[in-house]
Amino acid sequence: MNTKYIKWLELTALAILIFCILSLATFQALNLDINNDYQAGVTYSRPYAEELELDPDQTLTAILDDLQVRHFRIPAYWNLLQPTRNNWDWEWLDKDLDAIAERNGTVTLAIGHKLPRWPECWTPAWARHFDEQEQEQAVLAYLDAVIDRYKDHPAVVEWQVENEANFPFGQCPQISNSFIDKEINFVKSKNTGKPIVTTDSGELTLWDMGKHVDQLGVSVYRVVLSPIGVFHYWFIPPQFYLRKGQLAKIFYGTSKVYVSELQMEPWVKTTILKAPLSEQEQTFNLDQMQANINFAAKMGLDRIDFWGVEWWYWMKTANNDNSYWELAKTIFQKNVNQ
Repeated sequence: MNTKYIKWLELTALAILIFCILSLATFQALNLDINNDYQAGVTYSRPYAEELELDPDQTLTAILDDLQVRHFRIPAYWNLLQPTRNNWDWEWLDKDLDAIAERNGTVTLAIGHKLPRWPECWTPAWARHFDEQEQEQAVLAYLDAVIDRYKDHPAVVEWQVENEANFPFGQCPQISNSFIDKEINFVKSKNTGKPIVTTDSGELTLWDMGKHVDQLGVSVYRVVLSPIGVFHYWFIPPQFYLRKGQLAKIFYGTSKVYVSELQMEPWVKTTILKAPLSEQEQTFNLDQMQANINFAAKMGLDRIDFWGVEWWYWMKTANNDNSYWELAKTIFQKNVNQ
């Protein structure tokens, strides 16, 4: 039995165990009122838009002006910002943040070497051969430069430090807990007055990362590809995340939990452009999108960032299927009208 399969079984068993414990211990004991209203946002990744052969500027404009999204998580990819050790390229990130600010939007700026989208770790080539101490120093220098540049930007309202740093996914070396603490403490030392968040897997970890930060973002996936095929998290109800957050507050002091990544696109074996639509529809279709929207409304959390906005636009422009884009409008235009 290969190690990838064993690891998936272990993580799935952990998710089921956590669910059982929460069901028994909290679903009735912690009977709080549920608030169905939430702030909706998206993660926007410029390199992912380019991977889908989209124009990234045009895509962001459509997200802002047609979908009317007003909150974004924007990853400040290290390898794109600092392609060589002595050369910084701020143009693309300046442009995206300025476009959002012009519409009075807000941004969670994600910083660190593990950030959203494959390959997950975005360490520049010039730093990959460094030993651990050298690379940590390079990461902190990058954090320092990004924070100094954007600490007063009108769109940037909080910092996300690393992305699911303790979750084993992507082409990433393990990041030590001591260095994650060092990164978070470094960002705190900058005294920007902005909240600091980090993220964790919604289903497959214990959320102990929340003890380090002002808020903890968690990912929510409903249908994924596993080593044994398509896997549905049908057994996890919407209130699971609220109740788990309440336990995380008791055990770890986690102050607030929100959804940093709610699945709204397919999970495929290779890449979207290489996967036929029939394969994509195995893990995500229009019915699943509506089900996920309904799921979000019942979670009881006041902030949810959706994952897959680039894919909706790709379906609309490259595949002449605007159904996902139009359904997404019901999420964000509701927020605008509130």
